[in-house]
Amino acid sequence: MPDLAASSSWSVIVSIAFGSSVLGTLAGKMLDRSGARTETVRAGYADAVKAMNAWGQYPERIYRRVDDTKETLARLESLGAELKAALAFATGWVSGESAELGQVYNSFIELLRAEVTVHARQAWSSAPASTSAAMNIGGPRQANEIAIRADGIVPAEWLIVQLFSTLIHYRVGWRRLVWVRPLLRRRLVRLRIVEQAEQAFSYRSA
Repeated sequence: MPDLAASSSWSVIVSIAFGSSVLGTLAGKMLDRSGARTETVRAGYADAVKAMNAWGQYPERIYRRVDDTKETLARLESLGAELKAALAFATGWVSGESAELGQVYNSFIELLRAEVTVHARQAWSSAPASTSAAMNIGGPRQANEIAIRADGIVPAEWLIVQLFSTLIHYRVGWRRLVWVRPLLRRRLVRLRIVEQAEQAFSYRSA
């Protein structure tokens, strides 16, 4: 009987140890997968923000072209196509990752597309930047010119990058589990992110 009791005790101990090991392994794998997913999501949103910012800066690339040769025009056209492709991919990725943030991203892209279209048209109609002075932001300085503070109007791509970046933390880490779709939807309505961008763009246009 003592041998049976001892054997039974060892069986319980072995079962507990084995169970703890299995649970620990599973927990470790889950944490590893969660961490990998978080990094993947972060990288995806970072790429989406980069695509938005790069497209917003495209008119500046056109303004600063050094000539109107076929090679330069072909290069800028190719760059524009690449930026559009990256933006299209980012739009699909964000919408697939989060329908709620996808709606915000799409709205921002519509605002940015309208502004980029206007500035790109103006840039293509301008003369190439053939001198170093033409490369200056805001044009060449005048003699005895006094530096003044900017009017606070940030570039369009910076504005929407700043606004959209404030939303990314809802989709990573523990907040991803807390802010489920219905809660996140109501949160975005209260934040009025899209309305803020629309108002700012209206002010810029005015």
